[in-house]
Amino acid sequence: MARLLQELQAHHIELEMQNEALLEAQAMLEESRNRYSDLYDFAPLGYFTFDCNGLILGVNLTGADQLGMERQQIIEKPFTLYVAQEDQPHFHAHLAAVFHGGGRRHCEIKMNGRNTSYYVQLESLLVEEERGERCRTAMTDITPRKRAEEETKKINELLESRILQRTIELKTANQVLQNEVIERKKAEQALARQANLDALTGLYNRRYFDLRADEEIARADRKGSCLAILLCDLDHFKSINDTLGHQTGDRVLKSVAQSIQECIREIDLVFRWGGDEIAVLLIDTSREGALITAERIRSAVKKLGEEAQLPLDISVGVAFYPEHGVTIDGLISLADRSLYIAKQGGDKIHIGAEEYLLDERSIKAVFQPVVDLRSGRSIGYEALTRDPQGKLTAPELFQRYQAIGQLNELKRLCFSSQLNEAQRLGLQGGRLFLNVDFHLLHQIELMQKPEGIDVILEISEMEALHSHHVESYLALAEKWRAQGFQLAIDDFGAGFVSFPFIAQLIPEYIKIDRSTLLQAVSSLKFRKFLKDLVFALQNYTTQGIVAEGIETEQELAVVREIGVDLGQGFLFGRPEPLIPA
Repeated sequence: MARLLQELQAHHIELEMQNEALLEAQAMLEESRNRYSDLYDFAPLGYFTFDCNGLILGVNLTGADQLGMERQQIIEKPFTLYVAQEDQPHFHAHLAAVFHGGGRRHCEIKMNGRNTSYYVQLESLLVEEERGERCRTAMTDITPRKRAEEETKKINELLESRILQRTIELKTANQVLQNEVIERKKAEQALARQANLDALTGLYNRRYFDLRADEEIARADRKGSCLAILLCDLDHFKSINDTLGHQTGDRVLKSVAQSIQECIREIDLVFRWGGDEIAVLLIDTSREGALITAERIRSAVKKLGEEAQLPLDISVGVAFYPEHGVTIDGLISLADRSLYIAKQGGDKIHIGAEEYLLDERSIKAVFQPVVDLRSGRSIGYEALTRDPQGKLTAPELFQRYQAIGQLNELKRLCFSSQLNEAQRLGLQGGRLFLNVDFHLLHQIELMQKPEGIDVILEISEMEALHSHHVESYLALAEKWRAQGFQLAIDDFGAGFVSFPFIAQLIPEYIKIDRSTLLQAVSSLKFRKFLKDLVFALQNYTTQGIVAEGIETEQELAVVREIGVDLGQGFLFGRPEPLIPA
């Protein structure tokens, strides 16, 4: 018993000691709880606990004070009661983001206080409690910052407004200055244009050409492009001035200037060069482009002349940079030379200083059949020359080269090309009549007649009129005859007949001119005379007499009546290229 009593006393002491320790721990816990409560309730931030619907489940004193309510008055109340109407959706979106996305979330909203509104920042975190998920939120009053921001915003808006107003004022003033500058520049440009324009035509003058030409050459060098100078001169303008007066001439010149302006591109330049000469500067062009422009100008001028019933035409000389020269003076000199060739040669448009290139491409050989009138069969052809482009008639083609002193070169080319063409096309066993003259035969080196072709050299009887050359002509004819060529007197009856020359030459053929034939058709008396003459001439030809230019059956009947057995003319065939045999 004593032992048990002793153990009981020891156990009692131990319990008292544990009770004291428990009381001490409880006191410490109460102290800690009071300290936490003080920290929570009197923290500088408002602390709230929300459920997912935004009900206030807990709040510290600072939070209640922020809302201006007692704590027990706001528990279980929706937080949105204190949120400004316009920011309530913002708060709900923030709360939903916390519960669905977790993590820390921030937002700034406007609150409605008792007397005024204020701004807060919410920083929320999702936590798990025994009763479920809760949103713990710290609310900080940011009204001073927001007020400062609003004030700053107002100040900025005011400054921006003032800046905008000042900017508008400056722009207005600047626009006024710009308008003044523009007007001044327009006035200066107008004065400059007046200084650079020809008073009569309104085209640029020669002074402005000197300013622009070097600039355009430099630009062409940089771009690696080509430019062209077209020097244009009106034909027959002097006669218009002389017959119709200078006032009419001035009107014509102004109309021509306007027409040329309408024929060029915007980048090209037109200048009055002087008198009735006009220069055109074609920028960044080609040979083909320059020719097209020149043709367009000429067509426009001719149309202008037709409308005014005046003989207007224009000649154009063309020079290219850098093909024909690298200086303006050189190009102008070359274009002037080209213009001279265009006027003298009759082609109206010419490029470069070379007068006319003469080669196989410069002419086209055609052949007209010579027919045996008894059988109707062709015995050969007369070779003739035509413009390969078909723009010029045969007389115009020869006149062009005669004007520039190249007629003899053209005749030599015709002779050789016609002879070569006949050989190439296989005119074997046939007769080839070639138009020549004694001057040409003297220039051409003697050659042997080609094998298989009878070549008859036609010489116009008009040359026989030069009686002081008869002996030399006969000697030259015999030299060619010795080479196998035959001779024919052409255009018989077109001029004065030289019977002594015919009697001494004794040509293989005599070709009666169409003018003589037409006289025989219209006059029975002349027909009888020609018939007797043909009969007599047959003693002075070894091969026969040919009637040229037969075009109708009536003319053919007259030819047969006067006793001519050979003929040629449109009735039997026009001059055409030969078809290879």
